[in-house]
Amino acid sequence: MSKTKMLRKLFQENKLLVTAGAHDALSAKIIEQAGFETVFISGFGLEASLLGAPDSGMLTMSEVVNQARNIAGAVNVPCLADAEAGYGGAGNLQRTVREFERAGVAGIFIEDQVHPVFCGSLKKFKKIVSKETMVSKIKCALDARNDPDFIIAARTDADIVSMEEQIDRCNAYAEAGADMVTPLPQTREEFERVAKEIKAPLWVYLSPMVGITPKEMEEMGVRGLVAYPVELLFAATKAMMDMAAELRTKGTVHETADRIKALDYRSFFNFIGLRQSLDVDNKFPFTLSK
Repeated sequence: MSKTKMLRKLFQENKLLVTAGAHDALSAKIIEQAGFETVFISGFGLEASLLGAPDSGMLTMSEVVNQARNIAGAVNVPCLADAEAGYGGAGNLQRTVREFERAGVAGIFIEDQVHPVFCGSLKKFKKIVSKETMVSKIKCALDARNDPDFIIAARTDADIVSMEEQIDRCNAYAEAGADMVTPLPQTREEFERVAKEIKAPLWVYLSPMVGITPKEMEEMGVRGLVAYPVELLFAATKAMMDMAAELRTKGTVHETADRIKALDYRSFFNFIGLRQSLDVDNKFPFTLSK
């Protein structure tokens, strides 16, 4: 079964999928090993890991697609990717859809920000296009896909306007054909509103600051996908900062390694699949010399 069909089947079960954000193939494998049924390729994480930069729309479509291809190829579960605002005009958007399809990704979301886009939490920097423009972009993206099972979701950043505007836009985007819609609620009351008033499957983000669990969201009636986009990245960053600080100041690493229960070579090789790689070499032995 293709990964796009796998993802469609998961959504057709009418439950709430939970996933975490990956920024590279290693973090995607960690998410898969933890038991998640899908992986979210985070634009925030890609800009941080590839450029050492904040989420401010500096990556090109080709850079994002190349990293998405590596991530999708490293795991057996379907991946969903952040395609920002589509990377240009109508032709650019259609190419974006097809490139993500060819990369082995099972779906993308596009957003109604003006390019270059900013992290959703940076409200003072965000600008949005009109609802009518975004509806046209959704139809353009749908027209481009070759695989009807490829998910195309639409995100609104109209939190800079009002919750009413977010709900209105999400319903319009769903009516235009988006498979899922993404509002940006921040409180329990707002999550309850979008669950009740948006007539489409939701793709929403959670963070510990919101104080809501996925189980509570299911009880509210939310169906679709909930993603924790940056939590693994933040945890990994802090662990590396602590390890680097100990090494620089004390010339040791064992305190941090013991505290975070760092892997050793054997554990890491077991996780990363060294045995499987060696099995292939043993099954098909050949040399590169004459």
